[in-house]
Amino acid sequence: MNLGKAIVKIREKTGMKQVTLASKVGISATALSFIESNKSRPSEETLNKIAKVFDTDVWFIYLTAIDPETDMSEEKRKTFNELFPGFQDKLLSFIK
Repeated sequence: MNLGKAIVKIREKTGMKQVTLASKVGISATALSFIESNKSRPSEETLNKIAKVFDTDVWFIYLTAIDPETDMSEEKRKTFNELFPGFQDKLLSFIK
């Protein structure tokens, strides 16, 4: 699970700059950079604020953070990809 990568994907999908998201969330751009690069984990409060900025729920960020390549065994990954082809792209299509 890669929360940082998920936040980057959502942020880029909306066309938002890192410094803008950091400002809206009330953290420094450096702190957000550490979160996005998985050098630190966001607090529950920060994650809730990020979700609010993107007008979504925290669960959406967690779903976007699922990485079948690293989070699942080969057998589960195969089944997952068969059941949910293009999962990440479809999920991100819900972001405005």
